[in-house]
Amino acid sequence: MTTEIQHSVVQTPVPDAGVKRAKAFLLGAFLLSISFVIAVGFIVKTDKAALMPGSARDTEALVSVSGLETFPSDGEIFYTTVRVRVNLSFWEDIWYSRNDEIQIIESQAVLGDRTQDENRERNLVLMADSKSIAVAVALEELGYDALGSSGIWIGGISEGEAADGVFEIGDVIVALNGESLVTSTGLIESLRGFSPGDEVTFTVQQAESGDPEDITVVLGSHPDDSNRGFLGVSPQDVLFVDPDIGVDVMIDSGEVGGPSAGLAFTLAVLDNLTEGELTGGLDLAVTGTIAADGSVGPVGGVAQKAAAVRDLGLKTFIVPASLGEDVIKEVRDVVDGEVEIIPVSTLEEALTALAGLGGDTEAVEKFAAANTN
Repeated sequence: MTTEIQHSVVQTPVPDAGVKRAKAFLLGAFLLSISFVIAVGFIVKTDKAALMPGSARDTEALVSVSGLETFPSDGEIFYTTVRVRVNLSFWEDIWYSRNDEIQIIESQAVLGDRTQDENRERNLVLMADSKSIAVAVALEELGYDALGSSGIWIGGISEGEAADGVFEIGDVIVALNGESLVTSTGLIESLRGFSPGDEVTFTVQQAESGDPEDITVVLGSHPDDSNRGFLGVSPQDVLFVDPDIGVDVMIDSGEVGGPSAGLAFTLAVLDNLTEGELTGGLDLAVTGTIAADGSVGPVGGVAQKAAAVRDLGLKTFIVPASLGEDVIKEVRDVVDGEVEIIPVSTLEEALTALAGLGGDTEAVEKFAAANTN
């Protein structure tokens, strides 16, 4: 018997060339759309800014002195910086937000109503003022009595008070109602004679331009005495060193701006001018502003600075106590025990801290004693 088996053959239709083109077009359109969305994400700017770990830089190489012998040190004092990027793109905002060591804030908190170029110039002015104060405070600590003030530097402005929106940090007051005014003590005493609602005219050298301008302000009410006028600024004397003492100290900070290296520069000058090892031979980092009275003021981005200190391998970081417990705890969390965080409120507390680390602070005392005899 013969059996016949039928084989059925299934034929797969060959796609039409038009269909191929359609699919290729749709794929291309999809990829183009994705590329467009990605590109727009980089172009579109947000109102956010990122504070990122910057660097820690040795101060000794920046200090130059004429008129006095200097003493190179084995231990180094580093000042710290923060990298700031404003008006982040959409994708940058998302990317940086994923990093716990980067702080995202409003760009306005960095720029105010200034452009980036204006803000850069302002920070250079703040740095210049900070260096002048640091040198003067250091020389005063060493017993020199040839320091004077040429104006009142505005180091802070209270939100919502009379000065808010009128003055800028870094402005220098030189007169009140036409009368010369060059010390913060003089400013405080003069304001005692005014009442809330009084109009007073300040002559101010502006931080951005350096040009003098008369600015009229309506005083507010003092928090501790409702009958006293209140301006709402943190005043600091703009100190200068009398050239007749024959000492000239310069600090070359390059293009780095801002006032946060004040304490570091003060300690660096003291270390350069005294024989002992002020840090005990240790390398350490310092941040904080310095005022004419030696008080240490708060600065921004300390957590990011702490990350830079940790990454550099430094084991000690002196910071302003005025940052507050919450911020100092955040800073300690960042370094996770790898760096000792030492809060200080004044130059004297910083010197005490250095003595506790083995630093020869007696060399500063001996210099001052010999200089005042």
